Amino acid sequence: MKQPAQPFCVGSLVPVLLAALLWVGAPAAAETTGGGLNKTSALSVGFSIHEWEDDFGLGGTLTSPWFLWNHGALRLSGAVLFKENFDWQPYYSLRAGLVGGSFMKTAAIRLYGEGGFLFVFPHADFDAELFRLGGYGHFGFEFFLDTASWPSSYYIELGSNGILTKDINGTPYLNGFALSCGMRLY
Repeated sequence: MKQPAQPFCVGSLVPVLLAALLWVGAPAAAETTGGGLNKTSALSVGFSIHEWEDDFGLGGTLTSPWFLWNHGALRLSGAVLFKENFDWQPYYSLRAGLVGGSFMKTAAIRLYGEGGFLFVFPHADFDAELFRLGGYGHFGFEFFLDTASWPSSYYIELGSNGILTKDINGTPYLNGFALSCGMRLY
């Protein structure tokens, strides 16, 4: 006679989930950059200037503490952009993404890639839509300063935005090459 199948018990997954959480959230070794900045720094706040397609912008970023042995982080950034061919009319964007990177062994430089969602809130003067959704991706270079009192870095990001936006004249905007540079404080 065939034995009835045992019901699946969620409790049997608890040790596996706990081990996975410990592995993902394990802190990196307390290495420091040339300026004494602990690579396992907590939160970072930054500001930046942008050139996204043909539109100039100013923005701010908030980056989570790095996890996965100092190779991953979450980042939220927002920007006010100015539509060049509509008398510099301002509009807004929000990006939420995942960052993956690593420090160079010979210098206080972090190389990283980032990608995620792009939310655009255009102005009614040039776009009838209230909200647009797309994606973005870029590579970044973060250069840490040799200062112990205010741990900080300068950064450059090169990539693109992928979003289907068209102004009232039918001209695409914000879709294409994106350049950002700025400073982060830890």
